[in-house]
Amino acid sequence: MSKGLKIMLFWSLGFPIIITFLRIITDYVLGRDIIFTSHLAIFIGTAVGGLIFAGPLNYYIAKSREN
Repeated sequence: MSKGLKIMLFWSLGFPIIITFLRIITDYVLGRDIIFTSHLAIFIGTAVGGLIFAGPLNYYIAKSREN
């Protein structure tokens, strides 16, 4: 698997999973209701942000460090 694909997969799947998991834990600790649709929206939003902004940006940063 190429380095660019690994970076894009992390920022479009790994990072949103981590953020969503941390938000669920925070809601549980604070005693709030865990609403699936709310956390799904957070996951999809961070996944799209990672796919459009964070993934390509980090790929170009890693590529420029190689040169």
